[in-house]
Amino acid sequence: MVLIVEDEKLLARTLSKAIREAGYKAVTVGSAEQAEKQLSGSEFGLLVVDNRLPKQSGLDLISAIRSSNENLKVILMTAFDGRDVKSEAKRLKVDRYIKKPFDLEKMLAHVTELIGGPEEEPAG
Repeated sequence: MVLIVEDEKLLARTLSKAIREAGYKAVTVGSAEQAEKQLSGSEFGLLVVDNRLPKQSGLDLISAIRSSNENLKVILMTAFDGRDVKSEAKRLKVDRYIKKPFDLEKMLAHVTELIGGPEEEPAG
């Protein structure tokens, strides 16, 4: 399951729809606080997070959850690329660093690389 953390509603909807159409389950939230609540109660394999969020950055969110979710794969999206952001992402073991705007097909390829093929619905 994929957790998308993006406060830009159009991008969040577009990304969520594309990930679902590719066969994955996706949940979308608009803030780091909402993401922390989701992560504490569900099993997610991938976090797709924007770095610029209200109140708390994506990097702050990753830092806060890393100790309890070491195996969680992470894609960090950012429109504000910089050496500090890249070095902090590397330190936090972010799996993919993607600059906005990005190609949706490439994003889906990263999702597949990180968590494998699409999730299948249970039979029956």
